[in-house]
Amino acid sequence: MTVWTHPLGKFVLRTILWLPLCFAAWYYSAKYHAFFAGELALWLVDQFKSGIVSSLEHPGFDLVFVTTLEVHSEPGLTALLVPEVNPLLYTYGLALFLALMLAARARWWKILIGAIVLLPFQSWGIAFDFLVQIGVKLGPDVAAQAGLIGWRTEAIALGYQVGNLIFPTLIPVVLWALFNRTFIESVLWRRPATP
Repeated sequence: MTVWTHPLGKFVLRTILWLPLCFAAWYYSAKYHAFFAGELALWLVDQFKSGIVSSLEHPGFDLVFVTTLEVHSEPGLTALLVPEVNPLLYTYGLALFLALMLAARARWWKILIGAIVLLPFQSWGIAFDFLVQIGVKLGPDVAAQAGLIGWRTEAIALGYQVGNLIFPTLIPVVLWALFNRTFIESVLWRRPATP
C-alpha cells in the first residue's frame, strides 16, 4: 500500500488540491467577508473600551477605524486618528477550513456553520490589531487619551498575540476536527489489510 492509497494519504492529497481553489475563493470574497468581521470587531472594541471609535469604513480590503482620538502632528493642527487594519491577516483560516472540509467531503451545512463560528475569532484578531495600534504602537500619549493604560495594555498585548498567532490557524483545524470526528476515527483506526 502506498502513501497515496491509504485513506490519510488520500485526504492529504485532496486537501492540497483544494487549498489553491479555497484561497482564491477566500481572496476574491474577502471584501464582503471583511465587512462582517469588521462590524463584529467594532463591537468587540466597544466592549473593551467604549467611545473611542466613531465609525468603521470599508475601502477595498482594509478596515479603517475612525476614532475620536486627536493627534497633533504640527503646532496648531489637530486631526483625528484613523488606524487601518488588514483583515486578510486574520481571515485566511477560512480558506484552510474550507479546504479541510471539502477534502473530508463534509456536508454543506457544516461548512456554513463552521464559517459562521470562525467569525468571532477573526474579529478578535482585527479588534486587537486596532487596539494594539492605539494602545501600544502609537505611544503613551495616544494610549492615555484612549484610556488604554495599566492592565489594559497587558491585556491588549496578550489578546493581539492570541488573535494573530493562534486563532487564524488553530481554530479552523479544531472546528474541522469537531465536525469530522467520525471521518478522523475511520482514518486513524483503520487497520491495514493483511497480505
